[in-house]
Amino acid sequence: MKIMLLAAAAMILQMFLFLCLGSVVMKIRGRKEYSLSRAAFVGYFVYFGIFEVICLIFEAALLPLRTLALTMAAVMGAAILLGFFWGYRSWMESMNSLRYRMKLHSFTVVLMLLALAASVAFVILYFDASADSGWYVGTASTALTTNTIGRFDPSTGARVLRFKARYALNAYPYHSAVVCSLMKGLPVIVQARSVMSAINVIMSFIGVYELGLALFPDHEDRGRKVRDISNRPGSYSRRRADLFVVFVFVLNILSSTIYMPGIFLYTRSYEGKSLIVNVAIPAALAVCVSLWREIAEDPMRNLFWIMAAAVCFSASSIMVLILSLAAILPMIGVRGKWKSLLPLAGACTPVLAWALIYYLVQHGAIVLRTWR
Repeated sequence: MKIMLLAAAAMILQMFLFLCLGSVVMKIRGRKEYSLSRAAFVGYFVYFGIFEVICLIFEAALLPLRTLALTMAAVMGAAILLGFFWGYRSWMESMNSLRYRMKLHSFTVVLMLLALAASVAFVILYFDASADSGWYVGTASTALTTNTIGRFDPSTGARVLRFKARYALNAYPYHSAVVCSLMKGLPVIVQARSVMSAINVIMSFIGVYELGLALFPDHEDRGRKVRDISNRPGSYSRRRADLFVVFVFVLNILSSTIYMPGIFLYTRSYEGKSLIVNVAIPAALAVCVSLWREIAEDPMRNLFWIMAAAVCFSASSIMVLILSLAAILPMIGVRGKWKSLLPLAGACTPVLAWALIYYLVQHGAIVLRTWR
């Protein structure tokens, strides 16, 4: 019972952290339209982008995990205080308008929420004893037990003489170690395999929903009003986005090979590669579609944080870069918006920097020693 309560508290606190951090970002950007789910989604990417930078600095400096945990506690505390200060009014307005927004969704939102509940329950209850599962849990457990960051092999317990770029540059597993260091009594396996799996599935659904909103906007490209069965503004987009999420849910459920994203989502939601496939890529696609439809708000800044978080998740972040370039560069060429090349390059900076460091480490130009 104690572990269940700690797990529930960890999930609530982390989701609240993402909500607060996203609210701060949206407030800084001065966005008038506010959504609780979108704020949490933005905060999720911003958090892991920030965590990647801080963790890499502490890792390269050979600082203990406990110092990283205390630093992240200060960052989390500041984000929660600022988010509560700036976002409280927006939260109340969103809650007060909840009934009206439910009417915009109609019965389709019930289908979407049932699919989400079933997915969260499945990933929490699913048992996986694979090598990948052991590596993610082992990495966090080793870091927590030894009070170090990446200096011991989680498989053997032996000292690592040099950081391996494939693992050292992706800090996602150490987030679980930080949370467990701050929440005494919460087992690493519960945080890594259950709490984060549930959060990741929720973020995956929000990402697909955001993609659905981009694919089915309320207005066509030329500003002509879409004819809808409902006269309420926003209903067309929301209902079709709900159904799009349900469609993707059914598609994932019917996935029967390891090459389909559904397998990653439901059986390997604790992995960084799963987050690339099911969270980062739908988010990047939503940005790209919005750019094509010219309905995007802060597209390049959103893409920057998506790529920054993708670097934290996995070395497969290169796929987010390739996909984004393949979608955006043709639009720039067709419309002649050459001025967008510079913001696009800035948005791609996290993955490009990771790729450069990875190349230099792999070829011996940079040696990252774990002991001095």
